[in-house]
Amino acid sequence: MKVLSITPSSKFSSFLRRKLVKAVEEFSSKIETKENLIILPKEEKAEFGTFLCSSSIITGKHIGRTYYEGLMFSTSRRFEKEAEITAKELLLEPNEYRVEVDVSGAGTLELPGFRLRSGILILYILPKYIFEFSQENLTLATQEDYAQITFSPLEYGFRGEVSLSLNKAKEVRVLLKGNKAEEFLFWDHESGSFTYNFIDEPLVIISHEKLITPKEFARSLGKISIISGHGEFEIVGEMVLSLKKEVRESIKLAVTF
Repeated sequence: MKVLSITPSSKFSSFLRRKLVKAVEEFSSKIETKENLIILPKEEKAEFGTFLCSSSIITGKHIGRTYYEGLMFSTSRRFEKEAEITAKELLLEPNEYRVEVDVSGAGTLELPGFRLRSGILILYILPKYIFEFSQENLTLATQEDYAQITFSPLEYGFRGEVSLSLNKAKEVRVLLKGNKAEEFLFWDHESGSFTYNFIDEPLVIISHEKLITPKEFARSLGKISIISGHGEFEIVGEMVLSLKKEVRESIKLAVTF
């Protein structure tokens, strides 16, 4: 099980923020993992539930009496408590989750886990998926162009086979869309294939409720953008024609566990 410690750079942060970063780093270094078990340094009172985080881009913002120009992030966070426990060992049970982070850094996190009294979060992902498509094939066509995308599920994602016969169309694009983000799966003027995998290894995420953001989560995985988890998504096929025209069709992707 991989442990991720999410602590944004504190070089130019306030004293309180640097203090929180230090607390997360120290706590992360002291925990142990064993299969689906987290072993804490000492017995702790904790809440179990779902951590929800949403981040969007705004243009300019007043902080106090000062107005800051440019693009900034507006981030909201809350923990929905389901139960309270006192324990030194935390059992991680499979649960639904969802993460969406756009290339801009905006996005949402819905992660199961625990919150300690100090505000430290112990969140987790145990990957298990069942992929169901509303249609196995997606077809795009004009009088002179034709494209068919055939989808098949994999253990941690899905595969697409793209068959093209283009005369006037410039290319065909395939996108995966969530509520807050989208990922390009394929773009070409020739036939081909693609594979898209959701998160495929068990993760434990250590952070603080005042520090974690969708952008920092994606960065901890070495990614700029990501879509992964459970719920309903949209797969969109686009045939790009001249004069900024497009032929567009879509299917639904339902992911359960």
